[in-house]
Amino acid sequence: MLRITLNSQTPPVRFNITYQQMIEKYGELELPVDVSKLDQWDYQTTVGGVSRMMSQLSTFLGISPTWVSLGPGYPPSARISGITVKYVDLEPRDLAGFTSFKEGIYAESHGLSRYEFDPREYISYTVYNWESAKSLLDELDSTDVYLVNDFQQLLVGGMIGPSAPAVLWYHIPLVPRLLSSRNAQFLRRSMEGFDATVLSTRRDLEGLVALGASATVKQVYPFIDPDSLRDAPRSLADSVLGRLGIGPDERVILLVARMDPMKSQDVAIRAMVGVDAKLVLVGDGSFTSSALGHGKAGEWASRLLSLARELGLESKVRFAGYVGDDELSALYARSDAVALTSNLEGFGLTVCEAWRFGKPVAVSRGAGVSEIVIDGVNGYLFEPGNPESLASALNRALSSGPEVGEAGRATMEQRCSLRSNVPKLVEIMEDVYSKYSGART
Repeated sequence: MLRITLNSQTPPVRFNITYQQMIEKYGELELPVDVSKLDQWDYQTTVGGVSRMMSQLSTFLGISPTWVSLGPGYPPSARISGITVKYVDLEPRDLAGFTSFKEGIYAESHGLSRYEFDPREYISYTVYNWESAKSLLDELDSTDVYLVNDFQQLLVGGMIGPSAPAVLWYHIPLVPRLLSSRNAQFLRRSMEGFDATVLSTRRDLEGLVALGASATVKQVYPFIDPDSLRDAPRSLADSVLGRLGIGPDERVILLVARMDPMKSQDVAIRAMVGVDAKLVLVGDGSFTSSALGHGKAGEWASRLLSLARELGLESKVRFAGYVGDDELSALYARSDAVALTSNLEGFGLTVCEAWRFGKPVAVSRGAGVSEIVIDGVNGYLFEPGNPESLASALNRALSSGPEVGEAGRATMEQRCSLRSNVPKLVEIMEDVYSKYSGART
């Protein structure tokens, strides 16, 4: 088995208190900090797609990797479920600059706004990437392949250079027409620094090829572990919905996404004018925005609440915020349909999670996962940003028979499950390692 060292911006475990506060509370702590010895409210496991996938990959392969992530004010290292997490800390100025740069790339990649390249923000982005690369290179003697995740670490491949093979898994959209020439060139050159680049969809693979990248390019759909989504009692869902003022017999449409304009929850709210059901919005903010104290999630939630009031839909739209794993599973199982509304999205694992519970889905054609949705067979597609189109898709989903959800469950097992996709990812890493080893002899 390959020895894999992981890298992602968001760690598998986040802390609710600083390292200094830990020392004041617990005294001197042995590193890596064993999170099982901390009070449960002092930390939380990360529910985001990339972090969860990497944790599930580690468990599936039976490995105990080192994982390098951003951790402002966190201890230098921690240990959870056999994984050693090494945290990269940044000075406040660099954290702010890094966040602005990567959010600019993110916004432009999703067609939200053009990012005017700021050299000072790029320097901070470089500082974060170099600190990550240094931490990764410290693990060189115990690493066969580095698996680097997403757009926050684009420079890491070039910084690691010929020291060891590095694979980038790029998770956000790569649509050339949305990119300025400067940012398109930045993405292309950065990806060429890796031994292989994995894109999450055919759309994005074709986008990188169109940019003329001289790189080994592969495509693997993101995945879920269906066994990790446990069946939960109906009473748990009724309890959560009861707190939101939703009765046990009311129809429920579930939308699971962080509070971000990119997720287009506003389209779902507008669509509810023509749908007889309750809309439940689950999700909070992003990791770096929370670390900086940015109120982006709260601001967007306030705008959505105001929109519901303006449309007279307060009684049909409910905000659940963050919910735990068991509560989320219960809500999936209780829902009558699940929506993915993003105008443009890298993939959309919430669809695969809905399929795990045999639920019909209404999916934006701008989401990467729409590549595996067959309209009327395993789900329903709608035009991005079009509330009327979404309302039609939701009404079709609500009136569909169980065969649609069952077809979705089969699609999940075949196209976006841990069992189907981890072997594909491992094959790519083994091929890269084999070529690297051969080149050294």
